[in-house]
Amino acid sequence: MSTSISYEGVEKVFHGKNEVRALKNVSFAIEPGELFCLLGPSGCGKTTLLRCTAGLETLTDGKIFYGDTDVTNIPPFLRNIGMVFQNYALYPHMTVFENVAYGLRVRGLSAGEIKERVTEIMDLVGLGEILRRNPSPKALSGGQQQRVAVARALVYNPTILLLDEPLANLDAKLRRYMRAEIRRIQKATNITTIFVTHDQEEAMAIGDRLAVMKDGYVKQIGSGEELYHNPKNLFVTGFIGEINFFTGAITEKKDLSYAVQLKAGNGVLKGIPRITCDETSELVPGCEVVVAFRPETLVVQPFAREGILSGRVQIIQNLGHIIRYTIIIQEDGEEKTIEADMAHKVEGVGEGDMACVAFDFANGFLFPQRGEE
Repeated sequence: MSTSISYEGVEKVFHGKNEVRALKNVSFAIEPGELFCLLGPSGCGKTTLLRCTAGLETLTDGKIFYGDTDVTNIPPFLRNIGMVFQNYALYPHMTVFENVAYGLRVRGLSAGEIKERVTEIMDLVGLGEILRRNPSPKALSGGQQQRVAVARALVYNPTILLLDEPLANLDAKLRRYMRAEIRRIQKATNITTIFVTHDQEEAMAIGDRLAVMKDGYVKQIGSGEELYHNPKNLFVTGFIGEINFFTGAITEKKDLSYAVQLKAGNGVLKGIPRITCDETSELVPGCEVVVAFRPETLVVQPFAREGILSGRVQIIQNLGHIIRYTIIIQEDGEEKTIEADMAHKVEGVGEGDMACVAFDFANGFLFPQRGEE
């Protein structure tokens, strides 16, 4: 039966010459059977939170619950967790069968039970044929080794599965395949799972919900769709998906409509932007702001002097499903690179040419400008 995981005011400080607050007042809950991703840049605290969840790190403050059970001070070997590390940690001197069976032998199961459980779990991860050959893990590909590691973590029916960047050592094509496999396996077992990654595409593809972390804080939690379309702050806006930021100042506000004088180009954006942040009281005339546009919401057009924003096309990339234009503009006297994605190549606009960029303010996110983001 699946269980929830709850964090209440979790803090983790690493003491030493340079004290590090790795986790800062982390409080949220993971639902039973959920595949939950911890996402963020290196050093944000995601692996520390995973290790605290496993009991491999001692909390400085706060509590962690598995369901209604406070596991804060329970050692790892009593938590019934399965864990897969980045390097898989398979035993090279053992066969595939012995690697997967190891945890069952430690738990004292009979030979018949062990064979049945190992066969069942290896079929689940799609390695039934590998088990019949039963080679050393050294004879397997990276993707096969990764699935053996997952099988070993699942074979004794853990309450919780913890995955610490398990796809980091695979090539791009295999990573795409294996993230789909991990989601398939997790949904088949319905084990509450935490998946740590710094790859936002991977997290959005695999997770039911994501927690985006920065500097030990959880900045926002939601589904990939929620984080992409309704980011609550500039950090999440920039970390999830591609984005272009433009600075400016509010010159006029009437009801839900704003006018923003951009520092880039010579134009004013007018209309009703998307406001997804909570600091709406700061969005008043005179306020310095940031307007953010996804590349797919910008439109590249042939150069015209009356255009709101113009720049020089640096490079055009045909990515199959879209044509990506990288354009150099001037903002506050400095060069800045932006990207716009078009369905087709724009006639009369080539690399090195001047071009205009058109905006629809309704597709832009509006945030108060803050240095910490």
